[in-house]
Amino acid sequence: MQGILLGMPVAVVLSGLMAGLVIWALARWPLWLRRRPGARSRAGRGATNFFLFRDGLLIDHDTGPPDRPGDPLTGVTEWPDLRAWLDPRFPGLPADLPPMSRGQVTTHKAQDPADPAVITIAAIRQGHRITLIDPALPSPADWHDALTRLAAKRLLRRAAETAPIAICTLDRDGNIAWRNAVFQEFSDAEESRLLHAASHPADTGTAPVTLTDPDTGRARHIALTLTGTGDQRILYAADVTDLVNTDAMRSSFIQTLTKTFADLATGLAVFDRGQRLALFNPALVDLTDLPIEFLSARPGLLDFFDRLRDRQVLPEPKNYASWRAQINEMIETAAGGLYSEAWSLTCGLTYRVTGRPHPDGAIAFLFEDITDEISLTRRTRSQLEIRQAVLDRLDDAIAVLGPDGTLILCNQPFRDRFAVADDTFTETTLAELVQKGRTLYPNDTLWADLLAGPGHPPLTGPAGNATTGHVRLRTSPLTGGFTMLSLSPMHEAGLPAL
Repeated sequence: MQGILLGMPVAVVLSGLMAGLVIWALARWPLWLRRRPGARSRAGRGATNFFLFRDGLLIDHDTGPPDRPGDPLTGVTEWPDLRAWLDPRFPGLPADLPPMSRGQVTTHKAQDPADPAVITIAAIRQGHRITLIDPALPSPADWHDALTRLAAKRLLRRAAETAPIAICTLDRDGNIAWRNAVFQEFSDAEESRLLHAASHPADTGTAPVTLTDPDTGRARHIALTLTGTGDQRILYAADVTDLVNTDAMRSSFIQTLTKTFADLATGLAVFDRGQRLALFNPALVDLTDLPIEFLSARPGLLDFFDRLRDRQVLPEPKNYASWRAQINEMIETAAGGLYSEAWSLTCGLTYRVTGRPHPDGAIAFLFEDITDEISLTRRTRSQLEIRQAVLDRLDDAIAVLGPDGTLILCNQPFRDRFAVADDTFTETTLAELVQKGRTLYPNDTLWADLLAGPGHPPLTGPAGNATTGHVRLRTSPLTGGFTMLSLSPMHEAGLPAL
C-alpha cells in the first residue's frame, strides 16, 4: 500500500506529460497539413516551382491542377515549350536539356539584374528537374498589381490574335516564336519569303513582297514592317494588293494623260496649290519659246508670267502692275472662276489663254494659237461687209427669208421701203412683211401666195399703185429652204395691165 502511494506522484507527472504531448500534437496538426504536397501555401507556391522532365517531355510539375482557367502552362508538354515560356525573363536557357551527371546542377539568373529569381537545372534519375526559385514574395498590393498586369497582357495578346493584319514575333535566330491567326494563313513557302525579305532589306528594298498563288496565279502584295531588336522583334505583314493595283492604275492613267498632253497642239501649264508649275507639255515650249530648263525647275506662277513678258509672249499692258494685280485676284478668287483672254502679240500672233482654277487650289492655263482662226474670221467679216455693200448699191429691194419665214437678210433699199431698222430686221416675220407689202404695193394674189409658205412655186408679177410706185415682185428658192424676195422698180411705159 505504501508502494502504491509512493508511485502516485510519478503517475501524475507522467499523465501530465502525456496530456501536454497530445495538446502540442493537436496544435501542430494544421501545419503538417499545410506542408503536405499539394497543400502548400500561396507563398510557398510562389517561391519555388518544380518541373520534371524525362527524355525532354514534361511529366510532372507542382504549379497546380492542369487545364484550370488561366493556367499559364496550358500547351506546355516539352522542354522547348517551357523554354519559350521562360525565355522573356531567362533568355540564356539552353535550346535542349544538356546531358548531365547525377547531382550536377546549373544555375541561370534572370536577365534583369534587379530580378532575384533564378532557374536551376539538376540531373535526376532518368531525367531533369527544373526549379524556378523566386525569393521575392509579393505583398498583397504587388500580387494585385501582377494580376492586373496579367489581365492587360492577355487583352493585348487577344488584340494581336484578332488583328486584321498579319503579326508574328521573331527570336534572336530569326525564327517565328509566335504568330497570330492572319499570319497562320501564309504557307510555309510564303513565310520563308517574308522572313527573308524582312531580314535582308538590302536585297528586296522597301517595295512590297509579291506572293503568287501557284494554283490561281493571283498575285498578292505584302508590305513588311520589322520593329525591335534582338529577341524582341515584331514583324507586321500588311496586304496592300488593292493599294498597289490602284497605284498602278493611277500611274497608267497619268501616262495616258501625259501622252495625250504631248500630242495636243494646245500648250498646257498646270500649277499646284503652292502656285508652282507641276505639269507642262511640249506644245507650251513651242508656243512660248520658254527654255525647258526653266520650266523643269518648277517656277512660280508670277515668275512664269514675268518670263512670258520678257519673251514678248505676253501682250504689253498699259499698266503692268494693274494687270499683275488682276492675275493675283483671279488666283485668289479662283473658286468656280474662269479666265479667258485673247492675247494679240507684237509678232502678229494671237493666243487664246484660258485659266481654269480647281477647288484644291491648283490652276491650269491653256495656250492656244488662234491666229488662223482670227484671220479667217476677219476675212469672213470683210467678205460679208463687201457683199452687204454691193447689195446696198443695187436699185432692187432684196430680202432673204428663212425656212420659217423670218427675215434673215436685206439690203438698204428694202430697209428703206419697208422701214426695217438695222437692229430689228432679224425679228421681222413673214406676216409682218406681207402686211406692209399689201399696203405699199397692192396685189392681193401675189402677197397671199407668198404668205402661203414653203412649197409654193416661184412667184413673179407686178404690184403697186400710182402713189407708191410700181414694182415687179419675184421670189426665188435658195438652198436650205431659204427664199429670196426681190422688188424691182418698173417704168410707166413698161407697166403691164393689171
